[in-house]
Amino acid sequence: MIRVHLITGFLGVGKTTAILDVLANKPSQQKWAVLVNEFGEVGVDGTILAAQGAVVKEVPGGCLCCVSGLPFQMGLNLLIARENPDVILIEPTGLGHPRNILNMLAAEHYQSILELGATICLLDPRHLSQPRYTSNDVFKDQLQVADVLVANKTELTSPADKSAFDTLLERSQPPKAASYWTTQGHFDLSCLELAANPQRRVQFRPATNISTTPLANPSAPEVNVQETSGLVDASNSILALEEGQDIRRLENQGDGYFSVGWLLSGNWQFSLAELRHWLNTLNLQRAKGLLRTDQGYYVLNWRDGALTEMPTRALEESRIELIHDAALSADELERALLACRINS
Repeated sequence: MIRVHLITGFLGVGKTTAILDVLANKPSQQKWAVLVNEFGEVGVDGTILAAQGAVVKEVPGGCLCCVSGLPFQMGLNLLIARENPDVILIEPTGLGHPRNILNMLAAEHYQSILELGATICLLDPRHLSQPRYTSNDVFKDQLQVADVLVANKTELTSPADKSAFDTLLERSQPPKAASYWTTQGHFDLSCLELAANPQRRVQFRPATNISTTPLANPSAPEVNVQETSGLVDASNSILALEEGQDIRRLENQGDGYFSVGWLLSGNWQFSLAELRHWLNTLNLQRAKGLLRTDQGYYVLNWRDGALTEMPTRALEESRIELIHDAALSADELERALLACRINS
């Protein structure tokens, strides 16, 4: 049996950072893999994970938790057939309802293959006092179905935020199996030995917009998902620049959110200082990217007015994604991005 865990949480809460930490501390003799979905189209999170050597399958664009379960089933079946891992971590988009994935994973045709382990939900405790989150159905669903709650970014919190988190735990029914107050997405791997509690899902009706019909062959290799492993190689990705192309823009929208992202030639170099300045002037929900800069290759992550940076290994292409809860001026943003490029 392959154990599978959902790692959920709203936009920018630190899911990818948490998964990187988990993978760095997993048992060395075991093979773990990640199925990742992003609201945006250019696949930044999957590329970050793959750049660190993770085995990754990506369902880019939209939400693997909604619309149709077919892309999710394809990605999952391909991961099982090609990698046969001991553990699969699923990172859904921060804008998706996790109950739909859980319903599908519990379907009869996966019961002899998958063991549904604890669902881990990361949250920023500061959001517990902000109506824009507490009134959001996705946010509430993520908290409800979680077996384990991980309060992340606690270095930024106040005593009132800690009190709100404690109150959330006290009121959770059924009680959470474990909880953590942490930074950098770190939590004890022992919680991944916990089984999922199906009682957390009984209040949710099975999603009516998801197909629960099994694929004809769960190991069928012909599926339309991005595949990356080890060094990021865009030549094998459905999200790649065409020959002779230096830039490609992709946009998406749904559930009141909008995204615009770019794939950029690996030969292009950007000023890290100019990128910092530009990202810090944007008033967005989220910005994230992997770019070749004059200071090396960097992962850039902007959320809640703060920009974090992490050096990374060389990439075949640069990519960046912007997400907001209002329509984005893609042309204007593109001009500003390209103004950060260092002319060669």
